[in-house]
Amino acid sequence: MNLIPILFGLLHGIYKINSYYGKRNAPTSGASTFHKGIDIGAPQGFEFIAVTNGKITFTDFLGGGGYTITITCYDSSIGEIKYSYCHCDPNFIVHVGDYVKKGQIIGKVGPKNVYGVLRQQISR
Repeated sequence: MNLIPILFGLLHGIYKINSYYGKRNAPTSGASTFHKGIDIGAPQGFEFIAVTNGKITFTDFLGGGGYTITITCYDSSIGEIKYSYCHCDPNFIVHVGDYVKKGQIIGKVGPKNVYGVLRQQISR
């Protein structure tokens, strides 16, 4: 099994990183020079999957991220982790409050898919 598509939440073995996380040249006027995600090229309409078990905590329009789905999970050693899929097809197949399993189809690629992971530190 090829793990790269699973890591990025894409099926069909198709993936291409178009823009990496970090400092970059702004692709359009007014865009940030620090990219907070990874842009993954995949054909519009392709299904993507949950990269982890978790709860759907956001499904809506998110400004520059377009239509977005966020899965939130908790790891006792590092805290809360949020996995976001931006530029989704707006016809969501999951909804806020749904619990999903790793590998489950959760949506389709919109005009551009951007994948991000955020972590909230545990207070000790």
